[in-house]
Amino acid sequence: MIDYLRYIAFWVLDFLRGGSFRKNYKDVKSINENFNSKTSKNKREQYLNDVMQHAIKTTTFYKKLDPPISLENFPIVNKNLIRDNFHEFESTLFKDKKNYKVATSGSTGTPFTTYLSNNKRIRNSVDTIYFAEKSGFKLGKKLFYIRLWDQQHKKSRLSFWIQNIVCHDVSQLTDNDIDGLLKKMTKDNSTKGFLAYASAYDAICHYLDKINSGPVFCNVSSIIAISEGLSDYARTSMKKYFCCDVVSRYSASETGILAQQSVESSKYDINWGSYYIEILNVDEDTPVDFGEMGRIVITDLFNYAVPMIRYDTGDLGVMNLGKSHEAPVLSKVEGRKMDMLYDTNGQLITSHIVHQICLFKGINQYQLIQETKTSYTFKINAALGFNQEKELIEIYQPYFGEDAIIKVDYVDDIPLLSSGKRKKVINLYYKN
Repeated sequence: MIDYLRYIAFWVLDFLRGGSFRKNYKDVKSINENFNSKTSKNKREQYLNDVMQHAIKTTTFYKKLDPPISLENFPIVNKNLIRDNFHEFESTLFKDKKNYKVATSGSTGTPFTTYLSNNKRIRNSVDTIYFAEKSGFKLGKKLFYIRLWDQQHKKSRLSFWIQNIVCHDVSQLTDNDIDGLLKKMTKDNSTKGFLAYASAYDAICHYLDKINSGPVFCNVSSIIAISEGLSDYARTSMKKYFCCDVVSRYSASETGILAQQSVESSKYDINWGSYYIEILNVDEDTPVDFGEMGRIVITDLFNYAVPMIRYDTGDLGVMNLGKSHEAPVLSKVEGRKMDMLYDTNGQLITSHIVHQICLFKGINQYQLIQETKTSYTFKINAALGFNQEKELIEIYQPYFGEDAIIKVDYVDDIPLLSSGKRKKVINLYYKN
């Protein structure tokens, strides 16, 4: 009953405030579920044209473009270009408005900060509601959320209670912690959802394997994996233990939900309601054919504060036509995995602790390497004058162990992999 009241309260409050969430929700649902309809096509074209016009009129960077205004005439941009020329990408119409800061450590090993306009933030929330429903989770239900709860993502206890979120830090996934989490879930009789890093599901299933567990009956209706590629092991094991299908979500902090697998298929349904997505050649800015691997390049249709048009995500993917030639889907997303780490006692710890790097300004590129059982190295390309080495070590010491030897190497560049990415975490100790 309380869950249902939360659901009703959300939409009643939205109605009293003008119905922005309801309007956007209907729009996202209509566009994605009627992709080939005339209305859907017209809306997508209008949103794309509007954001291009807005960027040209209100940003220094895009004002330089020559007519005609078409997407193909816009240059490919990336984190480095936007970060190094940030003021040129900011819209003059939104500089003095209330915008929302988001930061990401970046899948390419490049920290990045940008701002979302209020309407973009609403659109992101609505995208979350819509795609959660597609996985079996309804607004108001209890959500067990396993991630790195750093400074950027922490909220008040009241906020978490209102949203019905139970937080569990991914750095606390020892056997004892997992046991405690599962006991908490089984004691709670309400219908609930799981949202976690894909690697967290690996850890949970390995623990359940270890204790020869049977099915865990805790009324789970939805399991969503984020941030990394979902392993076949985690997919089948979570289904075995929790009697619920697992879907993988493809999203980014600086944009939002780009695509999500359906319960029926391993292919990713693209969020055409909020983005325009292209797959371009790895070596040149030309489109690849359906079925070919290429760079995932997105145009955000709703962030007017800092327009991101033809933004290279740093990920690789394959696009195919959906069933019966419906909306194109992503049949593959690559480049979102990191090596795992161990503390000095040999306990497995999450690689997502590397995201704490976002707390430090002036770091252009980074890489964390576990050299031996007790030695760890941060390779950092930092701005001149960066002097927070001591603070960085203090943050990571508790994760690795008091006897951990942590050093910082300053470098001019961190080489790219053949995929165009920089590997954020490398474990030489494990490989040796």
